[in-house]
Amino acid sequence: MSLGLYRRFLEEYVIEAIKHSSGTNASISEYLWAKQAGGFLTRHKAEKQKALNEARRAFDEYRHWPLEIILSHLGIEHQA
Repeated sequence: MSLGLYRRFLEEYVIEAIKHSSGTNASISEYLWAKQAGGFLTRHKAEKQKALNEARRAFDEYRHWPLEIILSHLGIEHQA
């Protein structure tokens, strides 16, 4: 598994979820759970699935934390 691809997919999924939700941790989590990591013939499926699962876990387990703290915990720099 490529760590660079995993980090890129993690950031893409989280930024996309923030843009397509109301911005609350609950709505970001809901968006991530509705998202699919790819189908049968998807390239880099392992990295995508791991990144999506990590994002889901962070927004579920740390739902009470401020968004900036969760992003920092994931290692994502996002300008609000």
